[in-house]
Amino acid sequence: MSFFKKLSAFIVVFFTCNVATYADGFNEIANYGFRYGPNLSWSLMGNTPFVWGQWLPQATGMLHYTWLEPLQDLAYGERLDVNPTYLRMDAALEVSPFYGGYLAGLGIRPLKTNPQLELNAVYESYLYFQSNLEMVTAEVEGEGRIAESWNADYITDNLYEDDGEVNYMQLIDLAASLSYSFPRGSILGVKFHYVLSDISTDFEGKSYDYRRNIPVFSRDFIIVLDGYGRIPLNNHFAVLFESNFYKTGLLREKNTVQKESLSYGKAMIGTHFFWDEGLQNIILEVGGWSRTENRFYNGSLAQQFLVQLEYQGYFSFPFHRNFSKEIR
Repeated sequence: MSFFKKLSAFIVVFFTCNVATYADGFNEIANYGFRYGPNLSWSLMGNTPFVWGQWLPQATGMLHYTWLEPLQDLAYGERLDVNPTYLRMDAALEVSPFYGGYLAGLGIRPLKTNPQLELNAVYESYLYFQSNLEMVTAEVEGEGRIAESWNADYITDNLYEDDGEVNYMQLIDLAASLSYSFPRGSILGVKFHYVLSDISTDFEGKSYDYRRNIPVFSRDFIIVLDGYGRIPLNNHFAVLFESNFYKTGLLREKNTVQKESLSYGKAMIGTHFFWDEGLQNIILEVGGWSRTENRFYNGSLAQQFLVQLEYQGYFSFPFHRNFSKEIR
């Protein structure tokens, strides 16, 4: 890949990060910033490897509306209590350099217990921005290797070509989370996703999920397992960590493997700075990622380190209550 194309791709990603959130995985900010009733937020997220190579940098922007309907006493405008119960309705618009679209979902947190259980179902629909590429999803001699196509150079070399596919992707994300709240506001939890994806493509089913950074078939499933934690230090800072594991499906016809099951893991740790009663938030994280099959990776160790920056701001509604400054 030429230096010019690398520089151009980096500028596109960086610019989008600053004008346009990573919607998958745990939202470290939500439980602190949410109020009962309407919540409207906008967020910007970007990440990049320390050394360019296998990891494709991500940059997304989102406008997200969430309504939390209390299952007990009405408390519109109040911050969530220690073990909240609610019905949840979500709608969002999302954009990145590679796709744009919307999501809509429903959820419920039914039990006023600790740990807390939440169930969610989300429908997502995205349009590729001339970025639907043909990926190698099974290693066949003479027909390419997954490690050669599942990298930043291959993707950025083939983006936005005249013959690039302008196709769409739709997904159904079924998720269940279990979180435990500690005294003084600390939280520890896990979240499981079962994602069904359907992509319009002419590449015999071979495509790419840019949000989750993994090759997929046109009809595939993705299993996602998230672990997360947040420890508040004072009224403005908290330490947080998260880990994510992604795994796609296997497709076999008789004795032929048409698609191998691909997977990788990612772990990040960082700091959360928040102000204005949790309505303004900045998260800075560092960490790394690794593919579970060595034969699917031909990069260096230095290319596996990541840095990620995210801003999320909530719009204040007139009936929001004022809160004390003490740590919850």
